[in-house]
Amino acid sequence: MSRPGSNMRGGSLRGLLTLLMLSGLIFLIYPFLKKKIIISSSKMSIDTSKAVYILLKARGYTETLSRYMTAQASHETAVNGIPFESFIFKNNNNCFGMKYAKQINALGEKNGYANYLSIDQSVQDFGNWYNRRRNSLISLPLVITTLESYVNFMKNNKYFEAPESEYLKGVQYFYNKLFIQ
Repeated sequence: MSRPGSNMRGGSLRGLLTLLMLSGLIFLIYPFLKKKIIISSSKMSIDTSKAVYILLKARGYTETLSRYMTAQASHETAVNGIPFESFIFKNNNNCFGMKYAKQINALGEKNGYANYLSIDQSVQDFGNWYNRRRNSLISLPLVITTLESYVNFMKNNKYFEAPESEYLKGVQYFYNKLFIQ
């Protein structure tokens, strides 16, 4: 039952005004929500970087080499400067962007890359790849003391196709972000 003097059109205007006010409120709050989501994502990627670093150290790599490898993994999986955000990492637990080549710990191929049950398995397979390449050069003095020499080693072993200077720039960015305060 309607009240005298009220009409449907007036109620619609009040509803429209309420809807506009709620929309305005959402537009005011959205940037803060978006920032919180990005911060949460960034924190998760830093935690993943720490986990990769710890796993590499547990496999017996030096602190320096573990840092270089962690920076490389961060570069390989980065999206918009945030490590461990790539589709391949999130769907395959693939920390190093490794293609599938019948790795011991890989479940198989997924999306054209090695697919792992955990990041630990990804780290193990990367370590196996690195050790095979390093051991094949046992007669040569292989000294990796700089990030440049590490990236050069990776390039010489055909790990990546990008120009070496570009790859080095990306790995250096994450090395500085994670390990240089």
